Amino acid sequence: MIYQIPYAIARQIADHAQDEYPNEVCGLLAGHSNQIQRAIPITNVASHSTTEYKLDPIEQLKALKQLDVEDLQWIGVYHSHPKSPPIVSKTDIQNASDSYLLYVIVSLQRKKPKLKAWKIQKDEVEAVDLLFDTQTPDNTAYEPLSKSQKVAIILSGIISVLLLLTISLTLLPPAPEITPIP
Repeated sequence: MIYQIPYAIARQIADHAQDEYPNEVCGLLAGHSNQIQRAIPITNVASHSTTEYKLDPIEQLKALKQLDVEDLQWIGVYHSHPKSPPIVSKTDIQNASDSYLLYVIVSLQRKKPKLKAWKIQKDEVEAVDLLFDTQTPDNTAYEPLSKSQKVAIILSGIISVLLLLTISLTLLPPAPEITPIP
Protein backbone atom coordinates (compact mmCIF):
# COMPACT_ATOMS: atom_id res chain seq x y z
CA MET A 1 0.00 0.00 0.00
CA ILE A 2 1.20 3.51 -0.81
CA TYR A 3 0.60 6.32 1.67
CA GLN A 4 0.21 9.89 0.48
CA ILE A 5 1.69 12.66 2.57
CA PRO A 6 1.53 16.34 1.65
CA TYR A 7 4.98 17.89 1.38
CA ALA A 8 3.99 20.52 3.98
CA ILE A 9 3.32 17.80 6.58
CA ALA A 10 6.57 15.98 5.76
CA ARG A 11 8.35 19.33 6.17
CA GLN A 12 6.58 19.88 9.52
CA ILE A 13 7.83 16.48 10.76
CA ALA A 14 11.40 17.20 9.58
CA ASP A 15 11.34 20.67 11.18
CA HIS A 16 10.09 19.19 14.46
CA ALA A 17 13.00 16.73 14.42
CA GLN A 18 15.55 19.45 13.63
CA ASP A 19 14.19 21.77 16.33
CA GLU A 20 14.59 19.13 19.04
CA TYR A 21 17.95 17.72 17.91
CA PRO A 22 19.79 15.78 19.45
CA ASN A 23 16.65 14.33 21.09
CA GLU A 24 14.24 12.05 19.29
CA VAL A 25 10.85 13.55 18.59
CA CYS A 26 7.53 11.82 18.16
CA GLY A 27 3.96 12.46 17.16
CA LEU A 28 0.76 11.08 15.70
CA LEU A 29 -0.27 10.85 12.05
CA ALA A 30 -3.91 11.28 11.13
CA GLY A 31 -6.06 11.26 8.03
CA HIS A 32 -8.23 8.83 6.12
CA SER A 33 -7.26 5.43 4.75
CA ASN A 34 -3.82 5.89 3.16
CA GLN A 35 -3.87 9.70 3.05
CA ILE A 36 -1.98 11.45 5.83
CA GLN A 37 -3.63 14.79 6.46
CA ARG A 38 -2.20 15.83 9.79
CA ALA A 39 0.89 15.40 11.99
CA ILE A 40 0.45 16.12 15.69
CA PRO A 41 3.65 16.60 17.70
CA ILE A 42 3.63 14.81 21.07
CA THR A 43 6.21 15.33 23.82
CA ASN A 44 8.83 12.58 24.06
CA VAL A 45 8.85 11.43 27.70
CA ALA A 46 11.43 8.64 27.29
CA SER A 47 14.12 8.59 29.96
CA HIS A 48 16.80 8.31 27.24
CA SER A 49 15.30 10.77 24.75
CA THR A 50 18.44 10.90 22.59
CA THR A 51 18.08 7.23 21.64
CA GLU A 52 14.41 6.36 22.09
CA TYR A 53 10.94 7.82 22.18
CA LYS A 54 7.82 7.42 24.28
CA LEU A 55 4.66 9.38 23.57
CA ASP A 56 3.36 11.44 26.50
CA PRO A 57 0.18 9.48 27.34
CA ILE A 58 -1.83 12.54 28.43
CA GLU A 59 -0.98 14.48 25.24
CA GLN A 60 -1.67 11.37 23.17
CA LEU A 61 -5.12 10.96 24.71
CA LYS A 62 -5.96 14.64 24.12
CA ALA A 63 -4.78 14.36 20.50
CA LEU A 64 -6.88 11.21 19.89
CA LYS A 65 -9.96 12.94 21.31
CA GLN A 66 -9.31 15.90 19.00
CA LEU A 67 -9.04 13.54 16.02
CA ASP A 68 -12.50 12.17 16.87
CA VAL A 69 -13.89 15.71 16.90
CA GLU A 70 -12.25 16.43 13.52
CA ASP A 71 -13.47 13.08 12.10
CA LEU A 72 -9.91 11.95 11.34
CA GLN A 73 -8.49 8.47 11.83
CA TRP A 74 -5.31 7.69 13.72
CA ILE A 75 -3.12 6.34 10.92
CA GLY A 76 0.29 6.13 12.51
CA VAL A 77 3.16 7.42 14.57
CA TYR A 78 6.28 9.30 13.57
CA HIS A 79 9.58 9.66 15.36
CA SER A 80 13.12 10.72 14.55
CA HIS A 81 16.52 9.09 14.44
CA PRO A 82 18.86 12.03 15.03
CA LYS A 83 22.09 10.17 14.20
CA SER A 84 21.06 7.01 12.36
CA PRO A 85 19.27 6.06 9.13
CA PRO A 86 15.45 5.97 8.95
CA ILE A 87 15.44 2.22 9.49
CA VAL A 88 13.40 0.47 12.16
CA SER A 89 15.54 -0.41 15.18
CA LYS A 90 15.16 -3.36 17.55
CA THR A 91 13.73 -0.96 20.13
CA ASP A 92 11.22 0.34 17.58
CA ILE A 93 10.08 -3.23 16.88
CA GLN A 94 9.79 -4.07 20.58
CA ASN A 95 7.80 -0.90 21.31
CA ALA A 96 5.47 -1.15 18.29
CA SER A 97 2.07 -1.43 19.90
CA ASP A 98 -0.40 -1.70 17.03
CA SER A 99 0.18 -3.65 13.83
CA TYR A 100 -2.32 -1.55 11.87
CA LEU A 101 -0.36 1.67 12.44
CA LEU A 102 2.08 3.22 10.03
CA TYR A 103 5.49 4.04 11.51
CA VAL A 104 7.30 6.95 9.87
CA ILE A 105 10.91 7.63 10.77
CA VAL A 106 12.73 10.85 9.91
CA SER A 107 16.52 10.63 9.89
CA LEU A 108 18.79 13.59 10.53
CA GLN A 109 21.93 11.57 9.81
CA ARG A 110 22.65 13.62 6.70
CA LYS A 111 22.23 17.32 5.97
CA LYS A 112 18.85 16.76 4.27
CA PRO A 113 16.24 14.97 6.45
CA LYS A 114 14.98 11.66 5.06
CA LEU A 115 11.59 10.07 5.78
CA LYS A 116 10.77 6.37 5.44
CA ALA A 117 7.61 4.51 6.37
CA TRP A 118 7.18 1.06 7.83
CA LYS A 119 4.56 -1.45 8.93
CA ILE A 120 5.56 -3.49 11.98
CA GLN A 121 3.67 -6.68 12.75
CA LYS A 122 5.16 -8.67 15.62
CA ASP A 123 8.74 -9.28 14.45
CA GLU A 124 8.03 -8.66 10.76
CA VAL A 125 8.94 -5.29 9.29
CA GLU A 126 7.80 -4.14 5.86
CA ALA A 127 8.82 -0.97 4.06
CA VAL A 128 5.90 1.15 2.87
CA ASP A 129 6.01 3.64 0.01
CA LEU A 130 5.40 7.32 0.79
CA LEU A 131 4.10 9.50 -2.02
CA PHE A 132 4.96 13.13 -1.34
CA ASP A 133 2.15 15.34 -2.57
CA THR A 134 2.30 19.12 -2.95
CA GLN A 135 -1.32 19.53 -1.89
CA THR A 136 -3.60 18.04 0.70
CA PRO A 137 -5.31 14.98 -0.77
CA ASP A 138 -8.52 15.98 -2.49
CA ASN A 139 -11.06 13.52 -3.84
CA THR A 140 -12.07 15.90 -6.66
CA ALA A 141 -8.58 15.66 -8.13
CA TYR A 142 -9.31 12.09 -9.19
CA GLU A 143 -12.75 12.57 -10.76
CA PRO A 144 -13.03 11.70 -14.45
CA LEU A 145 -13.44 14.52 -16.97
CA SER A 146 -16.94 15.41 -18.11
CA LYS A 147 -17.91 15.21 -21.78
CA SER A 148 -17.80 19.01 -22.18
CA GLN A 149 -14.33 19.12 -20.60
CA LYS A 150 -13.08 16.46 -23.03
CA VAL A 151 -14.58 18.37 -25.99
CA ALA A 152 -12.96 21.62 -24.78
CA ILE A 153 -9.55 19.93 -24.51
CA ILE A 154 -9.83 18.44 -28.02
CA LEU A 155 -11.02 21.74 -29.55
CA SER A 156 -8.22 23.72 -27.93
CA GLY A 157 -5.73 21.18 -29.26
CA ILE A 158 -7.13 21.46 -32.81
CA ILE A 159 -7.21 25.28 -32.64
CA SER A 160 -3.62 25.33 -31.37
CA VAL A 161 -2.43 23.13 -34.25
CA LEU A 162 -4.29 25.25 -36.85
CA LEU A 163 -2.90 28.45 -35.36
CA LEU A 164 0.62 27.04 -35.39
CA LEU A 165 0.25 25.97 -39.05
CA THR A 166 -1.12 29.38 -40.04
CA ILE A 167 1.74 31.22 -38.36
CA SER A 168 4.29 28.82 -39.87
CA LEU A 169 2.91 29.28 -43.40
CA THR A 170 2.94 33.09 -43.11
CA LEU A 171 6.57 33.04 -42.03
CA LEU A 172 7.77 30.95 -44.99
CA PRO A 173 9.76 32.86 -47.59
CA PRO A 174 8.24 33.03 -51.08
CA ALA A 175 9.01 30.15 -53.38
CA PRO A 176 12.05 30.75 -55.57
CA GLU A 177 11.46 31.46 -59.24
CA ILE A 178 12.94 28.88 -61.49
CA THR A 179 13.89 30.07 -64.95
CA PRO A 180 14.05 27.48 -67.69
CA ILE A 181 17.47 26.79 -69.16
CA PRO A 182 17.63 27.94 -72.83
